[in-house]
Amino acid sequence: MKNFQTILLLLLTAAVAVLFVLHFSGKKSPLETVKKSSRDTASTSPEQLHVAYIDLDTIQKYYEYFKLKNADIERDKQRIENQIQSELNKLEKDRIEFLKKGQAITQMEAEKFQQEYQTRYQQIGQRQQTLQGQHLESQAKAIDDIQKKINDYLKEFNKSGQYNFIFSTQEGNPTLYFKDTAFNITPQVVKGLNEAYQQSKKK
Repeated sequence: MKNFQTILLLLLTAAVAVLFVLHFSGKKSPLETVKKSSRDTASTSPEQLHVAYIDLDTIQKYYEYFKLKNADIERDKQRIENQIQSELNKLEKDRIEFLKKGQAITQMEAEKFQQEYQTRYQQIGQRQQTLQGQHLESQAKAIDDIQKKINDYLKEFNKSGQYNFIFSTQEGNPTLYFKDTAFNITPQVVKGLNEAYQQSKKK
């Protein structure tokens, strides 16, 4: 779960950074800025920027769709681990049964078993890599899906242009190093995300 949340945090942080760059890259050129009146300049001063933030720990804890996807990812991971462990246990059981024959085992039988054992072990390793690769693809898809839902909702949430920037933050890995809780819009966002998710289930 921790890896899943860390990847989500990095992607959301990157998305915020891109939005930040795009916003400022869209400003007028220095020459055009010089032509602006002092009144226009004052109207876009930093003092009048409207900023808010969302807490990702809270999103992960209370956003129903995130919890659903995270449970799916954890369940899939456990399924893979159980499957591989079951195959390894079967391989080990067969090895023990073979060794019980003791001195009755001929050299030819020992060599044949050793070859079969190594082949099966390698096949299990390859199957594990394949399943883990599929798991990572599913995890990446889930993260993209969650990120898209959050981004889409924030666009709708901020349709009126109330905020110039909406940042994300998380305990132990903050995007914002100082947070005035007056600008914490996480409860409204979580409520809206869950309402949107419930509506999507009815379709």
